[in-house]
Amino acid sequence: MSDTSAYEESGPTFLSAQPLTRTYKDTSNEDWDIMFSVLEARLSSLRSWRWAKWAYWQVLGRYFLPFRNIWIVVANKMTRGHPVNDAIIDSTGLQAVRTCASGIWTGLTSPSRPWFKLDLALPWIKLDAAGKEWIQDTQDRIYAVMKGSNFYSQLAQAFKDLVTFGTAIVIIYEDFEQVIRLYVPCAGEYYIDVGGRLDVDTMYREFTYNTLQIVDWFKVENCPEQVVRMWEQGGAALQNEWVVAHAIEPNTPVSRKRRGDGQIFLVPKSFGYRELYWLKGIKTSDPLSKRGFHQKPFLAFRWSTVSNDPYGHGPCEDCIGDNKQLQLESIRKAEFVDKGVRPPMGASPELRNEPATIIAGQVTYVTADNGKKGFWPLFEPNPAWLQGLTADIAMVCERIKNCLYVTLFMAISQMEGVQPRNELELNKRDLERLQELGPVIELAEKELDQAILRILNILTRRRMLGPIPQSLQGVPLKISYTSIMRLAQQASESIAMKDIFQIGGALSAAAKAGTLPDPLRTLNLDWALRHYAELNNGPSKMFFTDGEVAAHDKIRSAEMQKAQIPGQAMAGVQAAKTLSETPTGPGSALSAMLGGAPSVGGNG
Repeated sequence: MSDTSAYEESGPTFLSAQPLTRTYKDTSNEDWDIMFSVLEARLSSLRSWRWAKWAYWQVLGRYFLPFRNIWIVVANKMTRGHPVNDAIIDSTGLQAVRTCASGIWTGLTSPSRPWFKLDLALPWIKLDAAGKEWIQDTQDRIYAVMKGSNFYSQLAQAFKDLVTFGTAIVIIYEDFEQVIRLYVPCAGEYYIDVGGRLDVDTMYREFTYNTLQIVDWFKVENCPEQVVRMWEQGGAALQNEWVVAHAIEPNTPVSRKRRGDGQIFLVPKSFGYRELYWLKGIKTSDPLSKRGFHQKPFLAFRWSTVSNDPYGHGPCEDCIGDNKQLQLESIRKAEFVDKGVRPPMGASPELRNEPATIIAGQVTYVTADNGKKGFWPLFEPNPAWLQGLTADIAMVCERIKNCLYVTLFMAISQMEGVQPRNELELNKRDLERLQELGPVIELAEKELDQAILRILNILTRRRMLGPIPQSLQGVPLKISYTSIMRLAQQASESIAMKDIFQIGGALSAAAKAGTLPDPLRTLNLDWALRHYAELNNGPSKMFFTDGEVAAHDKIRSAEMQKAQIPGQAMAGVQAAKTLSETPTGPGSALSAMLGGAPSVGGNG
């Protein structure tokens, strides 16, 4: 068995090539019969363990994120698009979820800027030019695959689920057209469990697919007879829905109970994970699909965790009471306004059979004996009540926004009080707010590690990466991120370094003017420049390697020496000329230095 599946080639092109029928063989697969019972039993058990969380998801979805929660997965309900929610009167909570999810998406995985980079996991190993080129090229290819697929759009949806329900599942499959394709199940469709290390390693789900979608996804040759008959019939039968069950779990052995010996491995032992699709509750001769994975093919984002609970807890759980209060007060405010504009009316008994109206411009005739009103409002609103109710609603809205970090992500547009005086102060304010999101960012980056490694493995298997240079053979890589919190930290450090550079330059100029030692001699300028570029996410290609710098320095030194030789020779010639022209009595200074005898005058 290979680590590929039919659904990697789903789409209209391959669907049009599917035959109308298939040949069936009356075969019995005892191993699948046993595995089917095991899978159905675990699915039922996971459903029971999820019940409390599942019930609470309904409340969260009702008040924060309608249409992203499924109560019961049942085929052929025909209820898509019906108004499933009338609980939201004030949309503050819903808008706050959008702002929070968008802020996390932009801060962690923005498609408009580099948000991760590859580097060596062993700091004592120095990159050569070939290694640097390969890492940069591999990083660029991963970014290209992400942008060419639905990676960013599906993560945007996943972060909405994460903020609302505290948990979000993202499945990453290999795809024929886009290299990768992501799928985000709704809350209520999936079940998860954790292993001994408390990491999510198991994902079951149930969802509905119609006949055409099943044939497109699994191909006719893998579909059971019930589905193929519908496919052959065509027309309305193509819209008939089926409940499909799906399991991804560690590839543990299953006992072959009926024979009393041996173990079942529908997927070879070499794979760390197994994946199985089948029609829920319908025992067929074979599963719809079975395959193995060397690496976990799904991500499980969790806002925060508690003990061995596989499901996360999100910020919407903290402000669900505030949101309920907000909806109730909004209803009461509407009632108050309605009673003020269209109040209930009282009338004298004489008007029982007389026409009466409160429509503007119309007249109701009444008799007023002894000064009594014949037609009057039963409710006269006090404006002070409305002001108090409005003020309380504003306070509740503010609490919801604070719970969902709206003030953090909208720090500049909603900033109150004394405005920051400079860029450094602004970054320090942002960093102070972002400290609250530190644990959430760490958990999210842990799952993003799996996503990047999954894409890297797919590119490697497809031979879409360049050859690894000899310097990187067997060297592990690490992934580092430039999240919103790290960006704020880096910005603060970058601004501080910029100030040091400016002050250092001014002091250097002053020292040279005063013929004093240059203070810049105390700075490691090479390291400072590289570090400053890292803080500002400068591309690694802009710097030469240490070996290249040493080679360039050697060439530059040799050129300087060559340039100095003619100058030295000319200086020597000039010195000799000067000595030869310098008189020292009889002869010249040059002849004296050469040992020549001076000429002597006299009579002999």
